[in-house]
Amino acid sequence: MSKISLVFILVIVCLLACSKKKDSTPSADIKIISLTASANPVMAFDTTVITMEANGKNLQYAWVANHGKLKGSGKTVKYSACQSCIGHNTITCRLLNETGEVSDTVMIRVTEWHPKNKH
Repeated sequence: MSKISLVFILVIVCLLACSKKKDSTPSADIKIISLTASANPVMAFDTTVITMEANGKNLQYAWVANHGKLKGSGKTVKYSACQSCIGHNTITCRLLNETGEVSDTVMIRVTEWHPKNKH
């Protein structure tokens, strides 16, 4: 096989293997109703449930927190914070479908942990 044929085949393979990056255009077909936390503020080592209410077809949820941990998927996740998360923490939920995407953010204030008094 000649070098030109080999280069041509490699170019074709590369073009076929590359996929178009998904367009991140906002969608008028996805409507966010609310993004809420069950508790805010929370103490370090405590948790709060965060829920995204939205309308749209075939919604996919993508959650991100700048500090702390998120557990779960879909429209509801549980956020937990540790002592190093004291302050304001940002949790963002991106909603995606074939028409585009939208996102919203909730700020959770994490305070220092204090043992509860037992009487």
